[in-house]
Amino acid sequence: MSEQRNYHTVKKGDTLWKIAKDNGTTSEALKKINGIQSAHNIQVGQRIALRKEAVCGVEALFLDRDRNPIKGLHFRMEQCGKKHDGTTGENGKSKQLFTETPDDTVKIWVKRLDDNWKLVTTVVSGFGNKLVTLVSAHMVIEARTEKHPELSPGTMPDPREKPKPKHGPGKAPPPTTDKKILGLKATATKTPDGKALTVVEGDIPDLSFLDEYIGEVMTEADYEWAAKELDIEKAVIKAFAVVESGGGGFLIMGKRKAPKILYERHYFSNLTSHQYSAKYPDISLPIGYYIPDEKYLLTDANYKKTHGVPENVNYYRPISKKNDSRENQGQATNLKNLLETGEVTAEKDKYLYGAPNYKRLAKAYQLDKEAALQSCSWGAFQIMGANWKQMGYASIFGFVKAISRSEKEQIKAFVLFIKKVRPAIVNALKNKDWDTAAKLYNGANYKKYKYDKLLATEYKKIKDKE
Repeated sequence: MSEQRNYHTVKKGDTLWKIAKDNGTTSEALKKINGIQSAHNIQVGQRIALRKEAVCGVEALFLDRDRNPIKGLHFRMEQCGKKHDGTTGENGKSKQLFTETPDDTVKIWVKRLDDNWKLVTTVVSGFGNKLVTLVSAHMVIEARTEKHPELSPGTMPDPREKPKPKHGPGKAPPPTTDKKILGLKATATKTPDGKALTVVEGDIPDLSFLDEYIGEVMTEADYEWAAKELDIEKAVIKAFAVVESGGGGFLIMGKRKAPKILYERHYFSNLTSHQYSAKYPDISLPIGYYIPDEKYLLTDANYKKTHGVPENVNYYRPISKKNDSRENQGQATNLKNLLETGEVTAEKDKYLYGAPNYKRLAKAYQLDKEAALQSCSWGAFQIMGANWKQMGYASIFGFVKAISRSEKEQIKAFVLFIKKVRPAIVNALKNKDWDTAAKLYNGANYKKYKYDKLLATEYKKIKDKE
């Protein structure tokens, strides 16, 4: 159904009765689905939803503990006393249910193994089609039991018998690579004597893209070299390192040191033409992770088409004060509301810091290695991998190997980034124009994170100590 058939923008001379008649509905129906108290209270420019399918849709996405879609789950959605049963498909989604009004509540149930129903959540339909994400505390394994061969008369199974493990307990299993379907995989096989055996394997991170850490930290001599190369103050470069990474480019992860990263799902989504966004929104979505103090609108079909996003990718976008109507802006929601309704989760939809970013990266790396590495900011100066070519590296893999060896390599990368990717920032840094510097280094949203103020503050602290 097109955007035009779903909505009507009120023009001079319009009445609710006329709008209803022109679109084959009733004024009472329009009042219900738009939350309009009086038919006389409509204004020129107001956007009126014409049918409940435009604004009263509720759909559920069921994920297991590792954020993989749950296929074949029996669900029930209940609203206004009516029950709608179904089974999730490959993408873990329910069918879409349409309530009568935005104020209606929807109960979502799942069927247990004992065939009893469990109520998992109750949500308000709200104004705007809604995707409710439900994350299970358990892993889901798609497998079936097989009948064992019959024993000879008078014999009993050996209780001490144990199948030989696929991977020796003293040796770590090899990492997962090139999996196009992520999550647990169950393979039916047999023991040497013919008994049924199911081997279950999961996603094991492959960190072969990192080089060995050689322990070279940034020294005063390194900062002086970089300052001379860029013709800016040493304190400016130190301020960037503190603001971007706390002043150090590595973290401890297990038994190794790895460069600090921040995984950006919107980079991965764009670099892979959004092909993984419907199934794996935690690592691929046209928008970055949701942040506090931002207002969001659910994307409609017209917006997705305009931005080249497949129709089955559901996400919220920031409002545009320039392009979104006042009514639209009034319907916007925020991160707090999205978390409370379960439409987003903290682990899946918020920025994570430290080692959890490697879990996201490792998952994306199985789908597209180069896109995954380009979708992270790396090291002490948090340089996006997508800049590798402009900076003069032979490949994204070469860039990551260098960044993961030492902080000396990270400050070299910072100099290359300024010289070859953001040369205009030098004048701003010479003039201590932190506003322009932050915009050029961190992008258009720099003010939301107060990068300009943080740079100014850290620079002053460093200068005061000199």
